[in-house]
Order: sequence, then structure tokens, then C-alpha cells
Amino acid sequence: MDSRTEEGGIFEEDDSDLAENQEFDRALAAGGEFLQQGNPAEARIALEKALRYKPRNQRARNLLGLSLFKLGELTRAEEIYRALIEDHPADPTLRVNLGLVFLKANASAEALRCFETALDLAPDHQKAQNYLGLALAQKGELARAREWFLKAGNEAMAERMRQAVLNSPVREVAKEADAALAKDMPFTPAVEEPPRKKKGDTLEMPRPPGLATAADASAPPSPAGWVATGPTSPAGPPPQPIARLAVNAPEPSAPEAASPSEAAAEGLAHYTSEKKLAMPSGEGGFAIGPSEVLVHVRGEMLTRLDGLVASWGSVSMKPELKRFRGKATDKPFGDGARRMLRASGEGRFVIAREGRVFTALELGDEPAYFREEILYAFEESIVFENGRVPSKGNADLHLVHLRGRGRILLVTVGLPQSVEVLRGEPLRIPMEQLVGWHGPLIQPRLVPIVEEAPEMGVALELAGEGRALLDIPARR
Repeated sequence: MDSRTEEGGIFEEDDSDLAENQEFDRALAAGGEFLQQGNPAEARIALEKALRYKPRNQRARNLLGLSLFKLGELTRAEEIYRALIEDHPADPTLRVNLGLVFLKANASAEALRCFETALDLAPDHQKAQNYLGLALAQKGELARAREWFLKAGNEAMAERMRQAVLNSPVREVAKEADAALAKDMPFTPAVEEPPRKKKGDTLEMPRPPGLATAADASAPPSPAGWVATGPTSPAGPPPQPIARLAVNAPEPSAPEAASPSEAAAEGLAHYTSEKKLAMPSGEGGFAIGPSEVLVHVRGEMLTRLDGLVASWGSVSMKPELKRFRGKATDKPFGDGARRMLRASGEGRFVIAREGRVFTALELGDEPAYFREEILYAFEESIVFENGRVPSKGNADLHLVHLRGRGRILLVTVGLPQSVEVLRGEPLRIPMEQLVGWHGPLIQPRLVPIVEEAPEMGVALELAGEGRALLDIPARR
């Protein structure tokens, strides 16, 4: 797969004749003008007309979302921005817009997630930094809010947070943040340019007094790479070569033999109180136990469900389609019982390990590639693209390209272990042993394990610099 995937690809416009194009242009221009004049109701009518000609136009949809935001129709505005994010997952501005919808609806937790994801995609996005400060202030987390106001260059709000921590109850300051969000501000039309060059591509929220316009000097990003996480422990250091990689998933254990007393008949209530499912604990994300894995959904997560034992909560499931160059395709992501699903809501799924090894990793800024069937679940904050490495006369290698920050869950036969990919020394990995790799300079291709004996199988050759993960069963 070509690693140079397009960032936030734009849909091709619908085919239409010249007259329809002219009508679309007029309606779009009118919608922008009405918004500038402070008339969101008329803007909505004009933009809905424009979208009848070109339903997929990003700018028209963005402006319609803004007009609905100004009219207070937050549910519909949320739907529009969720759909835009699905079409353009790498565009941080759209996530900022959705976060502002949540912020106006006092849904601080959802707003925080949107702003944090936008900053994962664009760490210097000044509006996202400032709005993250407002969301934290709305929640009453004043110290954290002050840090983000400082990063955004908003010294006046940072000082207000400092004084509030010293002098005011948390609840009063949260009310002040809500009041600030209710104020009207003039709107500048959105333009389809890179996020740091456009001024009106986000929903206009009030700029608190003293917000600087210069780019912030934010803290340096954390080192890129994978960080292995255990079932109950915080993230550890980046993975080391094979000999030093720490085990982060307990091996399956055989059940104990039943004692004579257990074999005898016993009361149902006693049995159900004593023989409870050993469910791993975890506040969110993934938790790995000796025989089960817990997938905890809060907001959105992409996950498979093969091996499902039980589930709790209110979660809606939607089959996911493969994505290529920023756009959804018509091909399913996975087949049959192993179809990848988009889970929305809040709930928990318990998955039986069934002799499989599950490994939870924290994905950093560095892009990573995994075999499609190895990837079991990942958080919605991670942007994905599907692709393949073509093979001559054999099956192609289907991959998933991940970027952004968040947690992923891998499923393998053995414990994944890492090896170095060194410049000038191509690494070859038999297909069945490959888990994935990371490193911006790695180039993959499929080659025969033995050139003159193709029946011996195919290997993936990785050339460049980085690290690869191998699936090594315990029996080897």
C-alpha cells in the first residue's frame, strides 16, 4: 500500500450540467452572505437549496452546520458534523466544530474528546487549544483549563482561571464559562484551505478578552511510537527488541478439575453466587484477563465481536466499510463473524480469549501498519485507511494504516515480539508471522521465501528503518 495517503481527502463533486452548477454557486454564496449578516434562518434555506444540487459538497454542509448551530438546532448540527468527520476523518477543523456543538449543549465530556482528538491531528491548532480550555472550565477543572489557555496564548483567561482557583468556588467559574459560550460573535465564511490558514472554518464561539492571535508555543509532542499497556497497569516504555519485550497479556490457563463436591448437584442460587464470570476490571478502553477480554465503549469505538460472551449498556452497532484515500468504499471491513463494527454509546463487551493472545497498545504520533485480520479493535480517535500490498500469483497482503493517538487491541496466536528494521538490510517475514510495523521510512513488498521454490510461501520484505512486530506461537 502506498504510504503517502491523502490527508482529509475531498469527495469528487456530483456530475451536473452548467445550469445546476450556477444555481449551486448562487445558493452557496447567498448562504454565506446571510450568515455574515447575522441571518442564520435565511442562510439555512439557501444552503439546503445548494445541497439539493451537490449533496456531498463539504463547504455547503459545513456552513449549514453553522447555521443550525446559530439557530440552536444542535441535534441536527451534530448529525452534519459527525457525517463530515466520517467522510474526512483527518480534518481537525471538523472535530473542533463538533466539539463546539457539544460545548454549547453543555456536554463537556464529549466536547473534550473532540478537542483532544483535533489536537492529536494538529497539535498547534490554536482554536482547539482555547476551546479545550473552555470545556475544562465548564467542567470545573480550572487548573487544566489554565494550562490550555496558556498554550493558546490566552493569558487573560489563564489569569481568570488562576484567580478562580484561589478565590472562587468551582461551580461559579463553570457558570461563567457557560455564560461566555452564550454570547454572539460575528461570522466569517468558511473556506476550503488548510486549517491554519482559514479563519471561518470553525463555528464561531466567543473569543474571551485577551486571546492572543499569534501561534502558541505549545509543549513539544511526546516521542512517537508504540507503548505496551498491561491489563491493569499504566502505559510503559516503547517496545524493545524481542529479548526485552515485556509480556502484557496473561497466557490462557486450563480450568481446574472439578472437586467431588462440585460434581454433586447443588442449589441454583448458590451456584450463580459462587461461579461468577471472571470479568476484567477497567474504566475504559481494553482490559485483558486470564480467560476474557473486556472492551469498554465510551462514545465511539471500532471493534469486532467474534468470541462475544456477554454485553452490557446501551450501544448501537453499525457495520464499517473500508476506507481508501480519505473516502469510504463499498467494501466491508472484514467478513462474516469477524466484520468490523462501529460501536456508539456506552457499554461493555466481554470477549472469550479462546486460546488467542490479546495485546493492548497505545498508538503514538508515528503511523503504523497492521495485517487486517490482526486488528481486533481501536478507538475512534485513530484515523484509519485500508490498503494492500499486491502479490504476483499469490494472495495480496491486506493492511490497515493507523495514525493519530489512541488505544488499539491486537489478536494473535502467540505473544507479539519486535525486531529492528535496519537501513541497508531488508527484513523478510513469512506472511503468517507478520503482525505489523511502524517507521516512516519503511517500504514493503511481497517476495517468495525462496525465489526458485515459490511453493514454499511468500514473505513480506521491509526495507528502511523502524520496527516490526512478529507473531511467534509458544510452540516454536
